[in-house]
Amino acid sequence: MAMKASPAPCTFGSDLEMVFAIFANVLEVDEGGQTLNDGDARYRAAQWVRALCDPDYQVEPPFEAWETELHGP
Repeated sequence: MAMKASPAPCTFGSDLEMVFAIFANVLEVDEGGQTLNDGDARYRAAQWVRALCDPDYQVEPPFEAWETELHGP
């Protein structure tokens, strides 16, 4: 059985990069550097991972464009 080649885990646009992008895009930090919603950011990133591993899983609410926006090098 031949395995399908997957992109390198650390390339631009990889699944690993998307996990970090979602976490960072959702995370809110106040003026004093304190995180305000780290649990929400972790949950949304975990939803991405679960959707990759479980084809029957539906992300609710669906990701918005700003949550999955990648910021290039």
